[in-house]
Amino acid sequence: MSVRYRKVQEKRYGNKNYGKWYGRAVVLNNVTTKELAEEIAHSTTATYADTLAVLNELSVALRRHLLNSDRVEIEGIGAFKVGIRTVAANTSAEFGAQNVMSYRVNYQPFKRFVPNGQVTEKNRRAGNFVMNLLEGVTVQEAPKNFVTDKEPVPDPKPGQSTNP
Repeated sequence: MSVRYRKVQEKRYGNKNYGKWYGRAVVLNNVTTKELAEEIAHSTTATYADTLAVLNELSVALRRHLLNSDRVEIEGIGAFKVGIRTVAANTSAEFGAQNVMSYRVNYQPFKRFVPNGQVTEKNRRAGNFVMNLLEGVTVQEAPKNFVTDKEPVPDPKPGQSTNP
């Protein structure tokens, strides 16, 4: 299994990477809760109905805890919490719920430290953090990627710089 990517060229004038190519991860398929339940039921002793019920209740319980300002940790997957975007106020007294502009769910995957057997200058272990869900990940170009880099990028409009 590999994460698929497609080639994309930076075309925004003024960007320091204007004209350069980079990869962007692509989604090839959408997996539903019912499909997950069926897959889990086939690899465990739980029935499809039991697995589906647990997954559905997981979303209900997760929502309940997030709305109660809890951080929810799911072993092997990661932690979820609510984040907000606010508008600043001049004083603490002026800041309130009216300053909250939007909400989001922040996800932090579980990571573990993998030492490489070396020691840093400050006598600490050296190594990398590896996300459980991405351990052993590889990449592969997505199918039907007809992008080529033979077509030149047009020069920026007169008076516009390619550097910010």
